[in-house]
Amino acid sequence: MRFYELEALCALGEQTYVTKEIKDYWGGMLNLGATSFWEEYNPSKKGAEHYAMYGRDFGKSLCHAWGASPIYLLGKYYLGVKPTSPAYATYLIEPQLGGLQWIDGKVPTPDGDVSVYCSAKEIKVTGAAGVGTLRFKSKAKPVCKQGDVRSVSAGLYELTVEKGKSYVVSYKL
Repeated sequence: MRFYELEALCALGEQTYVTKEIKDYWGGMLNLGATSFWEEYNPSKKGAEHYAMYGRDFGKSLCHAWGASPIYLLGKYYLGVKPTSPAYATYLIEPQLGGLQWIDGKVPTPDGDVSVYCSAKEIKVTGAAGVGTLRFKSKAKPVCKQGDVRSVSAGLYELTVEKGKSYVVSYKL
């Protein structure tokens, strides 16, 4: 159920809180030596208690599919790539660092990957599909040599991302 809770929080723009929860919850398993994510994790348990489930001392799956949910959240809400028409003919990119120093990833589309790198000073995008719109906030006018950055409203900017082209935007978060 953690996935549904964290997805709802991401949809509300609470990525910084979600980042902390991911680090505490999934990071807690890693701190205990996990090499994959468990079916259930309770930080208050100690020692071999972590492996007990279903009335058996070692009944818990230590490699469970739900453990991948942070990857889904990072792709959808942190990289922020969302289709706005079928097959990514048009799409929106709204990266959110959510307390991270940077994020780098690719979102698969029928025509190839949309690549996004975002830090507090720079956003790099490559569009493999249709026409995208990069939308982001900046405290100062952003600079992009590969395209025209438009002001949408106070502190909010957009850049059109064309298929097969790469863009580097310098901005101030």
